[in-house]
Amino acid sequence: MNFHPDDGVISRMDKLVEFRDPLGAAAKQYLPRLRSAYLTDSATAAEKLARDNPQFAFVTPDGTCYQGRMVTGGRPDQAGPLGMKRELRALNAEGLQLEHQMNEKQASLEKVAAELRATEQALEGINTKLRDTEREVISAQHRHGNMQTELARLGAELAVCQNELARVRKEAENTRGRAERAKHEHAAAALNRAEAETESARLAEELAGLRSSVQTEQQDLATGRAGLAAINERLAAAEALAARLREERAEMERRETALQQQVMSITDETTSLAKQSEELTQQLDGLRAEKLRLEARQKELEQEWESARTRVTQTEDHLRMGRQELQDLREQKTHAEVERAKNESDREHLRETCLSEVNAQPEDLIATEVAFMSGEELATAETNYREMKQRIENMGAVNMMALEEFNECEERFTFLTRERDDLLKSIADTQQAIAELDQATKEKFEHAFHAINKSFSDAFHAIFGGGMAEMRLTEPDSSGDAGIDIVASPPGKRLQNVLLLSGGEKAMTALALLIAIFRYQPSPFCILDEVDAPLDEANVGRFTKLIGEMSGQTQFIVVTHNRRTMEIAPVLYGVTMQEPGVSKLVSVRWEETRNENPNTKASAASAA
Repeated sequence: MNFHPDDGVISRMDKLVEFRDPLGAAAKQYLPRLRSAYLTDSATAAEKLARDNPQFAFVTPDGTCYQGRMVTGGRPDQAGPLGMKRELRALNAEGLQLEHQMNEKQASLEKVAAELRATEQALEGINTKLRDTEREVISAQHRHGNMQTELARLGAELAVCQNELARVRKEAENTRGRAERAKHEHAAAALNRAEAETESARLAEELAGLRSSVQTEQQDLATGRAGLAAINERLAAAEALAARLREERAEMERRETALQQQVMSITDETTSLAKQSEELTQQLDGLRAEKLRLEARQKELEQEWESARTRVTQTEDHLRMGRQELQDLREQKTHAEVERAKNESDREHLRETCLSEVNAQPEDLIATEVAFMSGEELATAETNYREMKQRIENMGAVNMMALEEFNECEERFTFLTRERDDLLKSIADTQQAIAELDQATKEKFEHAFHAINKSFSDAFHAIFGGGMAEMRLTEPDSSGDAGIDIVASPPGKRLQNVLLLSGGEKAMTALALLIAIFRYQPSPFCILDEVDAPLDEANVGRFTKLIGEMSGQTQFIVVTHNRRTMEIAPVLYGVTMQEPGVSKLVSVRWEETRNENPNTKASAASAA
């Protein structure tokens, strides 16, 4: 992985660390951590890179090593590793104790805050209940005033009904008196009948008058009885209403008494709630003071915690320095072991070289030597030895199969050369065929384009009764192929693109192009679906004329609703619905009806 200087990386460690001879570069093979360690310019960059790349180690200029979340190294200190460990354990224990105390204080603070919130909620509920009770008292007082007004109104109606009842009773007594007098007079008239027989002629008229008066009185008596009955009914209704009003009044008085008692109880409860509210306010003030004290204590504990964390950080730094010293000692030990292993390996290599080249032990050679070479003589002998050995090694071993391998390679080369020549010839033939096909295609396209363009111009002129139209090749695109644009100029209009024409003109232009294509390459069948819909009568006539001219070599199937188009068809198929929901197919062949009435064709087209 490559790091840039913008990330704060100076270089990889194996490029910065060099070893003196005789170790040299061979020592780096025994220290693989150098290839995964980088030197950074600051501790911040090293910490960030170590967090993002935990598989690598990042070293700062002061010797601090960051790898993942582990930090080692740093400047040495006076404290030893064991002392730093003991101090670190003590600081950890102190930190845990402080954290435990802080958690307890935090829990007590949260408990007090919860009690405070519960008290505030209870106080809010009591205030709400008090407001609801006051609203109920005001509503009850309002209802009591309404009841008092209704009771006064009913009392006035009762007095009116009692006066009416006294008047009706008085009228009934008068009617009864008149009836009694009439009866006495009738009895006296009956007793004096004998005496009045003499005067019967004279009193006949009086008798008739008395009879009429009696009937009148009887009618009055019946009317009075009826009125008395109605008055009795009204009196009973008034008495019932008065009884009901008395009951309602008693009920209202009971409800008023109950409401007064409820108001008194609410007043007492309000007083007690006010006292409780004052007590809760005092408790709230005390809790707030306690909260402030606890917050101050919490700040003190946080400051103590920060100081403890600072001490722990310092202890960790001391411990990291001790670990770095230990790591340096281990590296020195490893370096010594590597050097010893290298010396042993060199000695064994020299022993094996002596045995393989001289076939003697180094001790025997040393014993046989009278005088040892030194200085320039030894260097010259060593150089001559290396040159001779290099020349022998360059010559290599003798290959007995070289001739056979040469023959096989020569045959393989001949075969591949022949295959290459065949492929080049095939490629040239294919390119020539492609060029010939492109030329033939271009010639056929140009021939078809000019033929269809001429037929298109003629058909357009025939359909529109004038004007001109043509196809034009556009500029080739990136693939080298050109497009086709259609420009048309109906009679009385300037030359323009076919997309700018009206719907009917587009349909006529498309029909002219279709006819031109069919003239160049006829087709046995052609289906036209309501192409005459946007055409007027004159253009329909020209359309049917062209269809008739081309029907000799192409069979047209035309879907249409135009009568003039139907009239040119030799066979007509129509779909009709004689009954709702039931479709029926009707077909007519004009060849079979040529001998019939000449108007049959037009009528059938009209029906279809």
